[in-house]
Amino acid sequence: MRLSELFGQTQRQVGRFPPEDGRHWLMRAAYLHESEAGHAWLPLGVRLRDRVWALLSAGWESALAQEVDWPWLGGSLPWRLPPAEAALLGAHVASYRQLPRLLWGQPGERLSVLVLAETPAAARERATALHARWEETLARLGMAVRRGEGAPAAGASAAVTFVASAGGQETLHCPACGYIAPAAWARRGKPEPAAEPLQPMTPVETPHANTIAALAEFLGVPESRTAKAVFLRTREAAPRLVFAVVRGDMQVSEAKLARLLGVTGLEAAAEEDIRKIGAEPGYASPVGVEGALVVVDDLIPRSPNLVAGANRSGYHFTGVNYGRDFQADVVGDIAAAEEGNPCPRCGAPLQPGRAWPLIVSQGLAHDLTYLTREGKSAPMGVAAVQADGYAILTVLAEAARREDGLAWPPQVTPYDVHLIALRGGEEAADTLYRQLKAAGVAVLYDDRKASPGVKFADADLIGLPWRVTVGKRSLKRGGAEIKPRHGEADVLPLEAVVAYLTRL
Repeated sequence: MRLSELFGQTQRQVGRFPPEDGRHWLMRAAYLHESEAGHAWLPLGVRLRDRVWALLSAGWESALAQEVDWPWLGGSLPWRLPPAEAALLGAHVASYRQLPRLLWGQPGERLSVLVLAETPAAARERATALHARWEETLARLGMAVRRGEGAPAAGASAAVTFVASAGGQETLHCPACGYIAPAAWARRGKPEPAAEPLQPMTPVETPHANTIAALAEFLGVPESRTAKAVFLRTREAAPRLVFAVVRGDMQVSEAKLARLLGVTGLEAAAEEDIRKIGAEPGYASPVGVEGALVVVDDLIPRSPNLVAGANRSGYHFTGVNYGRDFQADVVGDIAAAEEGNPCPRCGAPLQPGRAWPLIVSQGLAHDLTYLTREGKSAPMGVAAVQADGYAILTVLAEAARREDGLAWPPQVTPYDVHLIALRGGEEAADTLYRQLKAAGVAVLYDDRKASPGVKFADADLIGLPWRVTVGKRSLKRGGAEIKPRHGEADVLPLEAVVAYLTRL
C-alpha cells in the first residue's frame, strides 16, 4: 500500500486521551478516529483488527465452526437469546444430529461465537475452553490478562477477561485473591448472621425516623439490624411496581435487580403508587402489602429480628422475620458492592479500579429443545463467547506504546515492512516495493514528497516491525538500510533485501 494513497493522516498531538491511554496512539498513528459523535477505524486499524481476529479464530474445527450473519452478535451479549434468533435455531436444530455446532460472526467490532451443544453444561464447557484459548492468545501478545466475572447470565455470572487500564470501565477488585468485576455487577461478601430466637413482631413509635440512619440512631441499633425498602417501576410494556428490600447497611443495585427480573431498566416509583399498595414512604415494609412484586436480597431470609417499617407514618416493627411475617416473590443478590466491602471470595476489602473487559463468555437463557438419541425432548445447550475489538486494540496499543510511537508484535502488525523512499532512491525503492509485494510481503510504502524527518517520525508512530529506507545515502553505502523497530540498522544490497525479509 502506498502511503500517499492511504486514507488517514497521522497527528502530532491529540488532546482527547492522555498518552498512557492506547487510544491516544491509535489516533496519532491514524488507526482510529474518535470524536464526540463516535469513533471509526481507519484502514490501518481495520487491518490491525483483522489480524487479531485471524489469530483468535485460528484452529477452529472447520466442520463445526461456520460463519453466520447475525447483526445482534455485534452488540453486547444479552442474558437471553433474542426471540428471532431463538426461532431461527429452533427451525434448524431439531435433533442431536445437528449438535454440536459453533456459529461465529464478526459484525461491527466484535468477534462472537454461539456454542450449541446437547446440554447447557456441555455448551458452557466448550465456551469456557474457547474463552481460555483466546485469553492465552492475548497474553502472548503482551497483555496482562486477568479472569473475573460479569453480569449474571443463565444461572451463573458471566466469565470476563480484564486488563487493567486507566481508560477502562469502573471495576471493584480484591488485591488479596484477584477477584475482579465491573462495579455495577460486583458481588460483596455477606456475613452469616448468628442464629437467635425469633422475637414477636412489635410496633414501636419512631417519630421523624424516616431514614435508615435516623431509625438506627433513634432505636440505638446498628443499621445492619434494619431492613431498607426501595420502590421502583419496571420499564416494560406493562410496568410493575417493585418493592425491593435489602439490609439497612446496604444499597440496592438497580442493575442486578433489573437483570434478576429480566427487564431492561427501572425507574423510581411515585408516592401515590406506593400508598396504593398499603405502604407508607419512609416507613414501608413488605409486611401486609399487596399489589407489588416483592424482591428481597438473599441475605434477608438469613437475618433474624430486623427492624422494618410498619406502613404507618411514625411507626416501625421490631422482630420482623422473613417467612413468618412476610414472603418474597423473588430472592436473589440485589445488593450493590462498594469500595471497602468484603470480597465475596476471601473477605478482604474491595478496591476500586479501571479495566477493559476484553472477552466475555456465558450461557444464554432460552426455551429451545431438541430430540435426543433416545427420541426424548431435552433442553438445548446454548452459550456464547465474545471478544471486543475496540477494547482489545486499545489495550494492545497500550502494551505496544513507546516514547516515539507504537511497536506492534509481528503476529498482528497491519503490515510487515515500512518502506521509505528518500531523495535519490525513488526508482530503486519503487522496484523494491514491487519485488516485496510479489514475494508476499505486506508493505506500507512511503512514497510521499515529504522530508526524511516527517517520514521517520510517521514510521515510528505507525510501529511496523521493520523499516527499510532507500535513498542517496543508503545507496552509496551499498543498498538499503534495514532496521528493526527497536534495534540497530544495517545496510544490505538491494538484491538481498527480499530474501532477508522473507526468511524472518
